Amino acid sequence: MKAIMGCAVALAVLIGLACHESDIAGVRPGTLFVAARDSFFTPDTITIAAGFPIRWTNEGHLYHTVVSDSSLWTSEFIYPTHWFEVRFDSAGTFPYHCSVHSGMTGTVIVTP
Repeated sequence: MKAIMGCAVALAVLIGLACHESDIAGVRPGTLFVAARDSFFTPDTITIAAGFPIRWTNEGHLYHTVVSDSSLWTSEFIYPTHWFEVRFDSAGTFPYHCSVHSGMTGTVIVTP
């Protein structure tokens, strides 16, 4: 298995954070998925209940990042077939973007 990439997080909003090579094993129940393609996130807006994770998987050919617009989390480069996961424990609306590709944006809506 390739080396696990490091991650940074603001713990006030987020509890769990991980970056790994793609695999299906270890997916937590309730996880929702977002694909990072070569010029967009899909879906670009996703709603999840507090306490559950979202996993962004790079399904493109280029590397991407997933960066909170309000500096709550920042992934390192997510290479093709790798993923980045954040568990959201607080309700709110969290816009994010890819720091490499300016047009790639998305929003996470967390309900109580």
